[in-house]
Amino acid sequence: MRNFFQLVNSKFLIVVFFGFLGLSVYAKVDAHPGRIASDGCHNQKATGERHCHDNPASEPKKKINIKTNKINKINNDVVVIDSCYDGDTCTTTSGEKIRLACIDTPEIRGPRADPEPAKAARDFLNSYVAGEEVSIRRITKDRYERTVAELAKDGLNIQKLMVLKGYAKIYKKYADPCPWASQIFR
Repeated sequence: MRNFFQLVNSKFLIVVFFGFLGLSVYAKVDAHPGRIASDGCHNQKATGERHCHDNPASEPKKKINIKTNKINKINNDVVVIDSCYDGDTCTTTSGEKIRLACIDTPEIRGPRADPEPAKAARDFLNSYVAGEEVSIRRITKDRYERTVAELAKDGLNIQKLMVLKGYAKIYKKYADPCPWASQIFR
């Protein structure tokens, strides 16, 4: 009987040990679903660019926004915009579809279409970013598998510019990832 309890206790300890070991491995996998090299870096599928995690060199650089004297984080990642379909959706030269975070512009087609201001927003955005390198801060993916992100050109937040120029409105339902959105309309 004593051997039985020793056997049960040792099995319990083994299960607990491997359970904690599994949780520690799971936390690392959950933090980054893709494969990473021993240095914490990997090539991003969408852009083919290499970036690192837990590396101070890969942290976003801080830039000062001269107009508001606020510090905004601008990511090191740079993409080239091929064209913009409408006022809040662009495609990069590598084919990545980007939904501009935190803003909404009128629709060009469909039941809620308002073509005139929608085309004005699209044309403004295209004239500002098409064929240009822009900084990107990726936030998430939407239900259409587009990258939801903030874009900046020469340190100027493009979404904020579109709102200030009247081409876009802050999309209040999805504005949380953009701190500037709450600063504009308090």
